[in-house]
Amino acid sequence: MKGKSRGRYRLALTLLAALFLGALPAGLASPAVAAATGSISGTVTVPAGVDATKIMVATLAGPTQKNVWADAEGKFLLPALEAGQYNLQFVDTAAPMQLLPTFYGNRDREQSTVVTVTAGSAITGINQTMTMGGTIAGEVSVPAGVNPAGVTVIAEGPGGTNSGAVNNDGTYVVRGLGTGGHKVSFFHYGQPSPVLSTYYPGASRDGATLVPVTEGAGVTGINQVMQPAAMISGQVSVPMGSSYDGQVTVEAGPDFTKNNFVSTAFIGADGRYTVGGLPAGKYKLHFRTNNQKWANMWHGAFAVADKSPWVSVAAGQQLTGVTDSAVAAASVSGSVSGQPAPGPTMSGSGMSITAVMQDGTVAASTVMETSQTTYSIRNLLPGSYRIQFNRDPDFVSSYEAQSYKDLPESSGTAGATLVTAQAGQAVSNINATVRAGGTFTGKVLDSQGRPLANARINVYTKDGSLVTRFDYSMADGTFKVTGLTTGLYFVSAEEGAESGPIFSGNVTNAANARSISTVVGQNTDIGTLSYATATEGKQGFDDVPLGAQFQDEIQWLADKGISTGWQAGDGSRTYQPLTPVNRDAMAAFMYRLSGKPAFTAPAVSPFKDLPVGAQFFKEITWLADKGISTGWEEADKSKTYRPLQPVNRDAMAAFMYRLAGEPEFTAPKVSPFVDLPTTAQFYKEITWLAAQGISTGWAEAGNTKSFRPLQPVNRDAMAAFMFRYNTKFGSI
Repeated sequence: MKGKSRGRYRLALTLLAALFLGALPAGLASPAVAAATGSISGTVTVPAGVDATKIMVATLAGPTQKNVWADAEGKFLLPALEAGQYNLQFVDTAAPMQLLPTFYGNRDREQSTVVTVTAGSAITGINQTMTMGGTIAGEVSVPAGVNPAGVTVIAEGPGGTNSGAVNNDGTYVVRGLGTGGHKVSFFHYGQPSPVLSTYYPGASRDGATLVPVTEGAGVTGINQVMQPAAMISGQVSVPMGSSYDGQVTVEAGPDFTKNNFVSTAFIGADGRYTVGGLPAGKYKLHFRTNNQKWANMWHGAFAVADKSPWVSVAAGQQLTGVTDSAVAAASVSGSVSGQPAPGPTMSGSGMSITAVMQDGTVAASTVMETSQTTYSIRNLLPGSYRIQFNRDPDFVSSYEAQSYKDLPESSGTAGATLVTAQAGQAVSNINATVRAGGTFTGKVLDSQGRPLANARINVYTKDGSLVTRFDYSMADGTFKVTGLTTGLYFVSAEEGAESGPIFSGNVTNAANARSISTVVGQNTDIGTLSYATATEGKQGFDDVPLGAQFQDEIQWLADKGISTGWQAGDGSRTYQPLTPVNRDAMAAFMYRLSGKPAFTAPAVSPFKDLPVGAQFFKEITWLADKGISTGWEEADKSKTYRPLQPVNRDAMAAFMYRLAGEPEFTAPKVSPFVDLPTTAQFYKEITWLAAQGISTGWAEAGNTKSFRPLQPVNRDAMAAFMFRYNTKFGSI
């Protein structure tokens, strides 16, 4: 089990090593091959006074990855290379680096000369001259009592990032810089930092002044006065005889889930710590342990930052006495079994497991690797948690997301079984049975109609109820996004070279994106998203997916303003197609279908269950005035409308027949529907509706049809009825 780190602790020299050397080949020859190999040799020429043995020559591209160092005369040999084409890079690995990295034949990799090796060949004369980079020099001033040698200077610019150490007298030189503007930063190496990190000339990174450099030349006078930093000191107390091992991060927010910490420090065995390098401000402290004994927590023994108290410091203040007590850690573990994933994804078929608090905040998480079948979430504070599988949006998996106990993501998370863990308790057997999720496949094209590669494809919901899944398009523009639950999703494709994202429905406006339905374990082909043919689109209903029954009729209803649906705060718009139509809404539909004719609602309601001012009062009284609905006569001779009662299909037929003006029609002597006798209420109106093609009913066994007269009319079917009515009679 590998815990998923929620923090990134980066030191400057490590960053430099990663930038300059981490991207290079590993320096070991590729495994032996059966075929004959070739070699590349040559000479590296360096300026006088530079040690040629520090020059590394690497096959940055080619069948065999290898790097070697030149000898004192600059000669090098890359042996045992498989046949193929190679790009060679030459890098000064001295500290500090003085020479500019380069590729054979050109400084730019894309313009470099390819070296072709054939089986058994010895390619010679691959010579390269390396040039001296530019330099930036200056002096660093620090507060009294601070050693300038603790400060490191970094220059970021063309060709990469280089660093230089500060001498005891405050002077420094950064070497090996390419021609162009450089951002120069100053920071104290180590904790607690007594000074504030800054960019020249005392600004943020975005506000830094670029220092112009010419390779081979020096820039001087780039001086920096470093300001004193605030510090926070405290202790996480542990019982006598125990020890603490961990670190504390100081975070400013506002989003404490992103690990955007300002500073960090190790916590000693006695629980004491000091964090420096802080500007004036207010912060929250996060304590993480390196063993399983103590719980990870925020200051005040809280599982999440929101409840943790702020700690404020003034400029240069040394705040002491911030105390906490370590809490014995709880843990949750279990096994995962079930249906194997249908195949590897871009990140394998592992699984993320998260412990979520009752307010929905993620308290801790881990990643179960592909080869494992068990998991453990450790360092938890005591409490009750929902354990979720595959709900981490940063982790790609082929499995459907779910909550304990085996609750599919499509069922929501509120019904998950809570897991309660006491301080120091190890809760086990919190198991999951997983199944392969659904998939979306499709293709994305650029503005010229060509396949678009490396576009990020997001499958998401507007309210975040279902975890966002993603993948990247292949060279031919095709994509496959896996791990979906049963439900409705939207799709977006993002590509920096285009004008912006493109969305399902082939539209460029996110508000007009169309939802797509998927079923767990099945594939849905969403078709092609094309920048060449995409339009702004028009807003539909988020719960009426592409390809849904009556989707065109429902969209027509919206376009005509007959139904506006429901608009949510997150921008989503729903129609609720499978919800029965109530009698008050039916009145509104028919009033709008008729073009919203001029009508003054009565001052006194004709129905005792319909107060003046009720929703759709005008539309209902218009319906009554036109004789389309007469309501019910009650025992006391009063009339009721029953506005919240669903409309049955037989009553709907009567409404439409009356709306059409009760045209001449002779009902058939033999009913066209097996469930509609000729003596049934509204028989004439129902058979008229069928004769007009407004309702076709359901096909049953034996080549018969049913009408289901007492079944409530759903909103999707009502859209179809009104569309067909309008087509036939042209009401609007």
